[in-house]
Amino acid sequence: MQLTLHLTNQCNLRCNYCFVKPGPERMTLETALAAVKLGMEDKNTSGLLFYGGEPLLERQLIFDVVNYTNSIRRKTGHNFLYKITTNGTLLDEAFLKFANDVNMTIGFSCDGPAQDDCRLFCDGTKSLAVLEEKIPLLLQYQPYAMGMSVVDPSTVHKGADIIKYLHKKGFRYLHMGVNYSKSAPWTNERLKVLEAEYRKIAEMYIRWTRAEEKFYFSSFDMKILSHLKGKNYNKDRARMNMNQPSVAPDGKIYTMSKHLNNPIFCIGDVFNGIDKQKQADIYKKGAIPAEPCQKCAIKTRCNYAYDNLNNNGDAIINDVTPVQCAHERLLTPIADYVATTLYNEQNAMFIQKHYNDLYPVMSLLEDDIL
Repeated sequence: MQLTLHLTNQCNLRCNYCFVKPGPERMTLETALAAVKLGMEDKNTSGLLFYGGEPLLERQLIFDVVNYTNSIRRKTGHNFLYKITTNGTLLDEAFLKFANDVNMTIGFSCDGPAQDDCRLFCDGTKSLAVLEEKIPLLLQYQPYAMGMSVVDPSTVHKGADIIKYLHKKGFRYLHMGVNYSKSAPWTNERLKVLEAEYRKIAEMYIRWTRAEEKFYFSSFDMKILSHLKGKNYNKDRARMNMNQPSVAPDGKIYTMSKHLNNPIFCIGDVFNGIDKQKQADIYKKGAIPAEPCQKCAIKTRCNYAYDNLNNNGDAIINDVTPVQCAHERLLTPIADYVATTLYNEQNAMFIQKHYNDLYPVMSLLEDDIL
């Protein structure tokens, strides 16, 4: 089982799009270790994603959890995989050495030229200058760390510049999410700006691929994957989601991070286990697209048609918002334009990347040799 551990609701930044409400909640070691034991029930390998708030505010808890799992590994052979998502401001060489020693993958949240628009310290000071010092150190230790960013209506005009910034800094795994919160004032005009930014990124993607650069841009690459997998795309995503519940600081378990602290989506706790029937019932409801999605031409490629559960009172509904729908409709043809252009050229890098299942392994081996 893969578990997302929300170690704390505390954070040293106040990002205006964060879905976690800042608060004093912190996970105890007892709760964390109970989560580890629960995550071992199903398979010989468990995954732990350390999340927050800002998880590096609880680095001693991370050390203690990893030390505990190492003792289990030595005794039983059970394997553990680790990830962490951090705002990066507290990264230092000591933690990076630790992360490398235990093969912990780092997701680094940074909005580049939009960082100081949305991601300020608690006292209102800017944070980009701090990250500028952290990035070279991070990539020295983890060349494959993911650069993670978010755009909202106030920063959407900087979308392409954000990706260009992360790429120029040396990130090769690039992610750009969209702030879908109900308070985000998306308009048709702002969505047109987002479409224009994706088109700029599309041209960068084509140019970098022609130059035989190795990189992933999740927004396009997942859409290309959705075409290749067809109906299996959302089936695979549903299975993955069901296998990665989130644990709140108090130990309660929710179907996923966005439902944290919503009692409708609480499926148990780390001390008493998961209500498997309730979990299965919730995900079964997610397998039925919302009514407007039923006849949509891209429903099997949409990231939300089969995976956007919400609640209306006590009732769980599959509710795709107009912004999410508009986003999928504008993104999909742009990703298809990228794929069609490179496929028609029979670009070797593109073909290997998307049609050779062994490409990730071969790429890593090649990088090590070079």
